[in-house]
Amino acid sequence: MRWLCAAQAVAVIAGVGIAHAQTQPELRNYQQRLQQLFQRLDQNGDQRLERGEVEGQPYLQRHFERLDQQKRGYLTPADLRPPAGAAAGQERARQFFKRADRNGDGQLDKQEAEPYPWLQRRFSEADRNGDGKLSGEELRQLRTSGNSP
Repeated sequence: MRWLCAAQAVAVIAGVGIAHAQTQPELRNYQQRLQQLFQRLDQNGDQRLERGEVEGQPYLQRHFERLDQQKRGYLTPADLRPPAGAAAGQERARQFFKRADRNGDGQLDKQEAEPYPWLQRRFSEADRNGDGKLSGEELRQLRTSGNSP
């Protein structure tokens, strides 16, 4: 049962289910499943998932701090919903770039790309001007070309 919850959590948080929820009934069903998952994990019923409640859920344990964007120390149902629309994708890309740009110079060098195997593999392809660094625009072009995860 715990592995099923973990698998569902990964799918929900990664946004896998929402991509297929095209019709209103499908979207309602998706939202109901998300709420049921949250309720199963919320052991004390306070509508918050604290670190102890996500033990045994590897994805949630690894990504707890990222999902807790407001830094409250717990997750709410809204924290588990994938962002909607193109604006959300742009925001995720902006946040990724900001995290990856460890020296804050507005560009990613090869050393900053090391923690991201998909980016390491495609660094030369993405570096369109050949300066050894990736701008936000170069990274955006790589991601929109379908060459990123």
